[in-house]
Amino acid sequence: MWKTLTPEDLDKAYSPSSVAANYREVVANYGESSHRTLARAKSLRLNYGETPDEYVILFESPGRVADSLLVFFHGGYWQDLSAEDSCFPADSLLSSGIAYAAVNYTLAPHASVGTIVAQSAKALKKLASSRPDTRIVIAGSSAGAHLAAMLISTDWQRCGLKTAPFHGAVLLSGVYDLRPLVTTYINEPLGLDIQSATAVSPLFSTAYATVPTVVCWGEHETGEFKRQSREYASQLTRAGASVSCYEVPGRNHFDILFDLTDPATRLGAETIELLLGEKS
Repeated sequence: MWKTLTPEDLDKAYSPSSVAANYREVVANYGESSHRTLARAKSLRLNYGETPDEYVILFESPGRVADSLLVFFHGGYWQDLSAEDSCFPADSLLSSGIAYAAVNYTLAPHASVGTIVAQSAKALKKLASSRPDTRIVIAGSSAGAHLAAMLISTDWQRCGLKTAPFHGAVLLSGVYDLRPLVTTYINEPLGLDIQSATAVSPLFSTAYATVPTVVCWGEHETGEFKRQSREYASQLTRAGASVSCYEVPGRNHFDILFDLTDPATRLGAETIELLLGEKS
């Protein structure tokens, strides 16, 4: 349990690069692959708020509104990366007639985690309202999985909607209890204390949207990331959601993202099944 760890061990436990020797190469690949996707596929930039960082990059086959849309929230501990680094999963979806949206948000320290959660909800509501007949699945990696989980915990009726504006979720290597981060180096730009960390932790929030959900992590992850994923999957199951929870062999915290929309992998196949309404 994280409370028994020394400060040094806690830093390591929440540093996914400590068990991923290739992380710099993989993260660079995010950007390079996304740049190629942006160059060859038609995309549309949609603003969902008033600040420059509040936008979505939407990929869709020309001439039609897709029946299914994957909305992705990037990782980077709420303080790094962008939508422009998260475009490459669109490639395999577009060939199947599925749309893809990469959500950008304001990074810490310019925004709190709570503000980023609110921006994520605003982006999703904007996308859903513009395409009411589209089947939407949300997905996220690392901090992005946290954001997607917080959308599961959003009371959408208070946001003016009858139901949650999505039909499934795919959560990769997420952080669902933010309290362990408070004393780590990760928290320097976040400025969390125990109270504010608890308030934005999915593990301490009601799961309003009990949609079919995939919760997974890489084989080469720290014990804390694995523990948190298992605990959150159990919470969703208790809430009544259908949950597919498993470890992805051979993958780490960073390269697991390459499986997200690859139909040749279990993760990619399950993501596409959710998008097509074939998984419940």
